[in-house]
Amino acid sequence: MTGRWGVLAVLCLARVSMGLHLQAVAAVAPFLMTDLGLGYGEVGTLIGVFVLPGAVLAVPAGLVSRRFGDTRTLLGTIVLLAIGTAGLAVSNGFWPALLARLIAGAGATLLTMQVAKTATDWFAGRELSRAMGFMLGTYPLGIAAVMVVLPLIARATSWRLAVALVAGSAIVVFAIVAACLRDPSRPPTVAGGARPKLGGISRREAALVLIAGASFSLINASYVIFTSFVPVALVRQGRSEIEAGVLVSWASWVLIVTPPLVGYLLDRWGGLTAWLLGSAVVGLLACLALPSLEPAWLWIVLFGMVMGPTAVGAVALPGEVLRPETRGPGFGLFFATNYVAFGVLPAAAGFLLDLTGSASIALLFDAVILLAFMALVIWFRFVQRPIISGRFS
Repeated sequence: MTGRWGVLAVLCLARVSMGLHLQAVAAVAPFLMTDLGLGYGEVGTLIGVFVLPGAVLAVPAGLVSRRFGDTRTLLGTIVLLAIGTAGLAVSNGFWPALLARLIAGAGATLLTMQVAKTATDWFAGRELSRAMGFMLGTYPLGIAAVMVVLPLIARATSWRLAVALVAGSAIVVFAIVAACLRDPSRPPTVAGGARPKLGGISRREAALVLIAGASFSLINASYVIFTSFVPVALVRQGRSEIEAGVLVSWASWVLIVTPPLVGYLLDRWGGLTAWLLGSAVVGLLACLALPSLEPAWLWIVLFGMVMGPTAVGAVALPGEVLRPETRGPGFGLFFATNYVAFGVLPAAAGFLLDLTGSASIALLFDAVILLAFMALVIWFRFVQRPIISGRFS
């Protein structure tokens, strides 16, 4: 498969698969807590630790595809996801489950890096926001699917079988990627076959990528906290676990449409900064309103409609400042920054819920995260201004 849209289709499939593995814990959380005797803080840790390996692996991962090739790297990530999620299915306590999530998280780190780098290689300078919109828009499809299907399977059989099915689905994804994806003879946007070197990133690029990575981490953490702990709030309002899972899945279903649409509009008319700030305000209001104002579905849908496209904009920011020869290590730095906060914040939200007994506190914490995101976007644009950029060159 050599066409850039065909490559994007395979990358989207890989992102769907990652969504399945990421949200497997949240989807079966009530059953997992009962069987293994876990608290909300421990569940939040299992959710957040999935991306924590990225804090260590993301920078060297930026050079992995140069050594092994895009296709082999992507296949390796799928294998790690399958092994880790299979390990979770047979875990008999918190620590084995934690180890399993770390293994799967190592695969997730490399997969996220690989699809972002490959998409940027093929689409930089033309339709990049649209491509990122499709890629990130398909990712929540996996999250939505497990939030609907896994609680049903867990209730009918067991949470272990439900999680094992997620692990088994990786076999299908592996086969499709192996059959359809081929490395190009050389990356389309890298002239002369130049190899990126970590030391080639300028101080200005590094400063901007670090700020962009921090903003991206807050959007990701906000979305995961919302979809993981809103079901707790809904159950405490009298809904069943299954009904709560279906309602929360709506935040992910709408993401199938909105990121590509917003990506197209941003490519056509611009206005990225205004979108990032405005959508964060809407998400913040949804977090504050959901615990007490009905209808709950309205706030869930609004949150999903804006948060996915916001992530599209945030992940496109490095493409504005990185040169083709620094994209590999640059995206490594971007995702390393992302994974630090993304790995810690869901656990913090879970411990706050344990401490206070209130799901509203976890959502208030989410609102504070979105305030911090807006501050980082403003900081990014400030540093990016030519009068400021000279200080980082």
